[in-house]
Amino acid sequence: MPHFDERMGRPSKDFHIVIGVLLLQQLHDLSDAATVEALAFNMAWHHALDVRTEADCYFCEKTLRNYRRLFIAQGLDEVLFRRLTDRLVRAFAVDTSRQRMDSTALRSAMRSLTRLGIVVETISKFTRELERFHPALHALVDRDLVRRYVDREGPGCFANTAPSASKRRLDEAGQDLLHLREQFRTTVAADLPGYVLLVQVLHEQFEITEGQDDDTSSAIALPRKPGEMPCDGISSPADPDASYNAHRGLGYMAQIVETYAEDDDPAGPTGPRPPDLITHVAVHKMTVHDGHRVPDALDDLADRSLTPKMLLADSHYGSADNMALAQGHAIDLVAPARTAKGCSSGRLTLEDFSLDEDGLVVRCPNGVSPVSTSAAPAKLQARFDLAICRQCPNRKRCPVRADSRDGLIARFQYTPARAENQKRRLYESSDVFREAYRWRAGIEATMSRLKHQMNLARLRIRGMPVMRYTVNLRALGLNIRRCAAVQA
Repeated sequence: MPHFDERMGRPSKDFHIVIGVLLLQQLHDLSDAATVEALAFNMAWHHALDVRTEADCYFCEKTLRNYRRLFIAQGLDEVLFRRLTDRLVRAFAVDTSRQRMDSTALRSAMRSLTRLGIVVETISKFTRELERFHPALHALVDRDLVRRYVDREGPGCFANTAPSASKRRLDEAGQDLLHLREQFRTTVAADLPGYVLLVQVLHEQFEITEGQDDDTSSAIALPRKPGEMPCDGISSPADPDASYNAHRGLGYMAQIVETYAEDDDPAGPTGPRPPDLITHVAVHKMTVHDGHRVPDALDDLADRSLTPKMLLADSHYGSADNMALAQGHAIDLVAPARTAKGCSSGRLTLEDFSLDEDGLVVRCPNGVSPVSTSAAPAKLQARFDLAICRQCPNRKRCPVRADSRDGLIARFQYTPARAENQKRRLYESSDVFREAYRWRAGIEATMSRLKHQMNLARLRIRGMPVMRYTVNLRALGLNIRRCAAVQA
C-alpha cells in the first residue's frame, strides 16, 4: 500500500482488526477513547475480531485516527458497505426483487448561525489559521480587528451587538471581509482553507461595488438580500459542506434503499424470515432533489446484481423521467404522482376531466363534450363552445380559456405527460395499488432505527467525507444487527 513501507517504521496493525475496530466503533457509537478501551479489555471484541496476539489488543487514539483518515480518503467505507452487504444478501438468501427507497435529513455537530455570526466565525477562523501557520503575516492584521473577532472583548465587539444594530454591524463585517481579502490575496495566506472560505462567504453574502479605476480602497461590500443568497452556500464555517433546505432544515440528506418481503408473519414455514437489508446508501447536499438520486441508486444496484423488480418510493421519486428510467431497467417503480397544480387553491385540473385511452378530453367536469380535439407530440388540445362555457357555474375555476383568435371557441391545452399523470392518479385510487404500496411505510421504521438505535440523530462529526463514512458504516452495522437477530 502507498501509505506503508515494508522496511521502515514499526509493523502496521492487522488490517482485518483495524477494519473490524472501525466498524464496531460506529456500530456502538463510541468515542475514540472508549473504542481503544473496549479493544483492550472487552473479550467479546477479542472474539469478534479474532484477536490472537497481545499486540493486536492495543491501539493508541492517534493510530485509530490515522487509520480512519486513510479509510475515508480512500473511500473504503463505501467498498466495505457494498461488499459485506452483498455477502450478507447471499448468505441469508435475501430476496432483492422487492425494494423500497426513501431519504432522511441528518444534522452534523454545528450550531445555527445568523448572517452576522457566519461572517464573524469566518474571520475568526482565518485569523487563527494565519496566526498558526504564518505568524509574520498575522502581525500585519489590525489589532482592533483581532480584538473584535477573535478575542471578542470590549464594548465594540460583535458579541455585544444589539438586534437593532445588527444590520449596521453586518455592513461593517462585510468591509472587514473585503479588507482581509485584498490584504492577503497576493500572499501565501491565500492558500489557507480559511482564506478560501473567507472569499466564498464574501461572494455569497455581499455584493462588491468596485471603486473607480480599480481602486480597491474605495470598494464597498453591500449585504445581499436574503433571496439572492444560494441555498447551498456556507451556513457555518465549522461545516462548509452542510446546506439548507426550507423543508428539511440545515444539514445533509441520506438516501436509503432496502429490501422488504410482503409477509406480515416474521417466521416462515421453514424458519425465520430472511432479514430486510439496506442495499444502497448515498449522502448528498440538502439542495439536491430526491428524484435526482434515483439514477445513481439504480446504477449502483445494477452493478452489484441487486436490481429489484419492484421499487416503492414516495411522490418525490415518481417523476415521468424516473418512471421511464425504471422501465428501461425492467423495474416497476411504484410511486404516487405529484399533486396536480391548482388543487390546493381549489381550481379544476386535468384530473377533473374525463379522458379516453389516447389522453383526449371526452367530457369536462360539467358534463359538456368538446367541439373537437387534436393531438400533437408536444401538446394535446380540446376546444369547447364558448357560449356554453360562459354559462358554466365553474367558469372561474376552470382552466378552459377563450381563444383570442376565435371568438366562438374556448380552448384547453395540456401535455401528454399530464395525461399520463392523470391515468396514474386514477390507478392510485385502486385496491391493487394500495395493496402494493402499503409496504413502503416499513422504511420509516428503518429510518427511525438508523437515527435512534444507530445514533445518526446525534452526530459528533462535521464535513461531507466524514458524514458519508459514518452513514455507510452505521447502515452496515444495522444490517449486521438484523442478521444477528435472525441467527439468534
